[in-house]
Amino acid sequence: MHTGLRSMAIGGALIVAFALAGCGGSKSQSATTAASTTTSSSSTASPTATTTSTTSTTTTEKVPNIDLQLASSVKLDPIPAHYTCDGANESLPVTWGHLPSNTAEVDLFLFNLAPVHGKLYADWAVAGLKPTLRGLAAGQLPPGAIVGRDSSGHVGYSLCPPRGPTVRYAFLLYALPSKIPAKPGFDAEALREKALHTAESAGLLGASYKRR
Repeated sequence: MHTGLRSMAIGGALIVAFALAGCGGSKSQSATTAASTTTSSSSTASPTATTTSTTSTTTTEKVPNIDLQLASSVKLDPIPAHYTCDGANESLPVTWGHLPSNTAEVDLFLFNLAPVHGKLYADWAVAGLKPTLRGLAAGQLPPGAIVGRDSSGHVGYSLCPPRGPTVRYAFLLYALPSKIPAKPGFDAEALREKALHTAESAGLLGASYKRR
């Protein structure tokens, strides 16, 4: 498949699988099922996930295949207030499973799934993670990690949705076979687009929170 189509498919499959199936980890059966039977206005999809292009052409692409989770003591639905601006606003502890042997770098993103001006809202982005890592501890980043800016221009982690309805989030993890140059304060969405062109494996984790 053409690289551009493949990249859009991976991103589309991740978002469609989560948005339609509800919260859960990357091994969620419901997420896989929803992705395999539902269409979207993205471009392409996966061996078990289908989306439809603007020309109504349906192709296939893989769904998330890396097990991505929060630490076992942390709830997904809802996220504990400690990890939001209602508490300490400390970054969530995230773990992931086996990565492809050719992984050179891991990039992690956290998006609010409520569109803002037609785009997902980036709440956190970390690039340059070593392939030997299997997670991030709460409120900590390893040496070499590069933190991007969120959709409000803030560099760093902050989970602070508007008060009102429950907000749904998606963690997106990309295992990259080649490193993508990034500087502190990089644009999260722009780097994610580059990651989509490179990643052959990805992870998805859904969560939710409602402000007090």
